[in-house]
Amino acid sequence: MGIRAQVEALVREVEAGRFVEAIVANYADDASSHESTGINTMGKRALLAKERSFLTTVAKWDVIRVESVLVDGEMAAIRWEFEITMRAGNRVTLEEVALQRWSGDGASARIVREQYFTSPRAVRRADEG
Repeated sequence: MGIRAQVEALVREVEAGRFVEAIVANYADDASSHESTGINTMGKRALLAKERSFLTTVAKWDVIRVESVLVDGEMAAIRWEFEITMRAGNRVTLEEVALQRWSGDGASARIVREQYFTSPRAVRRADEG
């Protein structure tokens, strides 16, 4: 399985709502994540803790959609769109591109660096706009 197949497997995990499992299966132990807001997260353990914390704020995933996937060598770009109902009751839309650098071959390939590019209107009330 090449990196393209690994990326496709990651997309299927996320589309199925298996966010924690996607991190466990696809991120290197020393992976880093870099948000448009300037927040950086270093290491798989920290990435998992951050994801689990965020998931406690979500009541329902209304839409999980992949708009496009590009893979070139060890680089992948995924354009995501999420519509979420938060526990607080508000609905938000998140649009982002995740630029990933993968390392390794075949089924052993893992994400080592991920940079998120989030739309300026990324988090907004779903009924606005």
